[in-house]
Amino acid sequence: MRHIRLATLLLLAAVAGCSYTTTLSDADENGGTVNMVTQINKDSAVEKANEHCRGYNRVARITGTDRASNSLTFVCEAPQ
Repeated sequence: MRHIRLATLLLLAAVAGCSYTTTLSDADENGGTVNMVTQINKDSAVEKANEHCRGYNRVARITGTDRASNSLTFVCEAPQ
């Protein structure tokens, strides 16, 4: 029983180590950058950009991604 608990704890630690949380930087009413973007969480990063722009009654338009820095840049535009 003790081995099962240890194996479970090790598995949970490994999974937790693989998760990344995207963060915003240099973000204002004009746009910004979402950091720590991977192929796995790209949809989450786009939603984070949209959520940010909604605060200014705007929508996000993705202007670029950079794999080297794991970032996604966006601008906030008036909805059409």
